[in-house]
Amino acid sequence: MNVTTASAKDLFVLGRLSVRPTHGHEIMRTLAESRSDLWVELSEKHVYYILKKLERNGLVRVEERAEGGRPARRVFSLTPEGVREFDRLIGADGLIESLPYSDFDVVFGMLSYTDRLTPADKTAVLERRAAHLRGVVADATAASDMAVEAHAPALPSRVFAKVIRVAEAELGWLHEVLADLQVLCEAWTALCDERRAESHDDAHAPALA
Repeated sequence: MNVTTASAKDLFVLGRLSVRPTHGHEIMRTLAESRSDLWVELSEKHVYYILKKLERNGLVRVEERAEGGRPARRVFSLTPEGVREFDRLIGADGLIESLPYSDFDVVFGMLSYTDRLTPADKTAVLERRAAHLRGVVADATAASDMAVEAHAPALPSRVFAKVIRVAEAELGWLHEVLADLQVLCEAWTALCDERRAESHDDAHAPALA
């Protein structure tokens, strides 16, 4: 594995394993309980895919463990090479210098260039984004409050603070974009009204002899 093929999701799984040996289901459970899902998108299927890839690359070892009379689970732990890979990735330039772009930036780029949607259609898409971000702010705020009440270490709370600030900053930017679109909507409506009026006039104009 090298920096060009590594991803932040690989680092997340390696980081979980650096705390203690665990299995994929527990990674998903702790992700949900810690509300890490607010800043990393991982499905259980993807977690197991990453674990298998790390195993193939010699970064984790696997052993079968049975606890409490339950069926044996495949428990993953870091190999010495996996520990070194975690240490390297957490300081990798490619990850530290990454910018907070998301798939939504592609959506917005296409909204900016396409003429297949009216200003009103584009406004509807952006308002859905704004509603989603308001939900993110609410969820992150609730998670932060719970962390404070539980006397959690300061750094996890700072993660939630960043999520909130980034979402609020984008909401402010979206407010400006929606204001621009409102102007375009008004101009579009006026143009449509003008064209309808011209069409009506043409339809009722007297025929030339």
